[in-house]
Amino acid sequence: MVKTITFFTCGGLEEPSAVGRYLPLGKELVRHGFHINYLALHPDLQSLPARKIARDGIDVYFVGQMHVLKKGDRKFYFNAWQLSQVILSSTVNMIRTALSLKSDLLYCFKPQPINGFAALVAQFIQRKPLLLDCDDYEAALNRLNRFQKKIFVLFENHLPRVARKVTFHTMFLKERYVRLGFPPEKFVLLPNGVDVQRFANIAAEKVDDLRRRLHLEGKKVILYCGSMSLKSGHAIDLLLKAFAIVHKEIPDAVLLLVGGGEDIDLLKSQVDTQWRHAVIFVGKVDPGQIPLYIKLAHLSVDPVKDELANKGRSPLKVFESMALGVPVVTSDIGDRRLIIETDKAGLLVPLGDAGALARGCIRILADDTLAARMSQECLRIIKKYYWSTMTQRLLEDIPLLKE
Repeated sequence: MVKTITFFTCGGLEEPSAVGRYLPLGKELVRHGFHINYLALHPDLQSLPARKIARDGIDVYFVGQMHVLKKGDRKFYFNAWQLSQVILSSTVNMIRTALSLKSDLLYCFKPQPINGFAALVAQFIQRKPLLLDCDDYEAALNRLNRFQKKIFVLFENHLPRVARKVTFHTMFLKERYVRLGFPPEKFVLLPNGVDVQRFANIAAEKVDDLRRRLHLEGKKVILYCGSMSLKSGHAIDLLLKAFAIVHKEIPDAVLLLVGGGEDIDLLKSQVDTQWRHAVIFVGKVDPGQIPLYIKLAHLSVDPVKDELANKGRSPLKVFESMALGVPVVTSDIGDRRLIIETDKAGLLVPLGDAGALARGCIRILADDTLAARMSQECLRIIKKYYWSTMTQRLLEDIPLLKE
């Protein structure tokens, strides 16, 4: 008998957590014989031609608008009245959809108000077991007013009490919950990882064509792939300062920035005219194109700020770079040291230090032997983070999934 799991999520299919975590996990569970219902919100609900689609064997239901409106590279925030309407409508529609579907198990991804409350109602009415996945420190991550933060803290601190098991992806998150009094055995490690198929068989001609279009022939490419928001915990402004140092030392270095966000124009204005030709802002790209951009890179950078939110993050950009053998320069916050195995798959540099970030990039770009050794380490380490491997381990760690 096929077991049906309903996923309760709080974003669209192109959100990093969906692309790098929820969908690959769902896809692997389908391969193991499960049926997956995926309840999603959408960044621009009115633009959707269809509210139900199939993706890799997963039935996806778009039940409501996200808490922000996204169009292209830009985010638009609702006012207080609009936001309350969005939250109410999306929550009600998620509950209605969940109750209309057959479920043997409920799985809530992120303990946030919309999907968290919907999962609680579905659990209460359907009397089905609930699993919870924590992949961020939500109260520290989201830009919230005082009232909103209290609501987020309520869900983040108490939703695990009703869950049978809680999957988490950084030790910081587990340790935080243990300090709140939760038993350690309630938690199951489920790191971020990579979908092997997404990073396999990348057409060389497509990479070469992209390299020509971006005029990167003969260049040493430093890649940043992520949000262009200075409030996201990413120190892109620090990266720009670091690149100015790199470019003086290595004139053929190019900084390639892939991603959208509300500060993209501000960041462009911070690029000095002397090396503006060596900084390329690509903007937001389709998730399916990300592997092509990574293949262009000699190294990838994960510039982060010393914030609680970053301690609770497991950076997808690091895993995705490693999947294609691209070394990473990042800092020792959260589980990053564990992920790259302390300078084997990249380098750790001090937080908030543009000079140190530049020196880390220069060290890899200037030493082909070191770069080649790190590339091989990336390919070795990433195998334990394949979603096929981690899903098999999850099924062993949570017997409830197989009962």
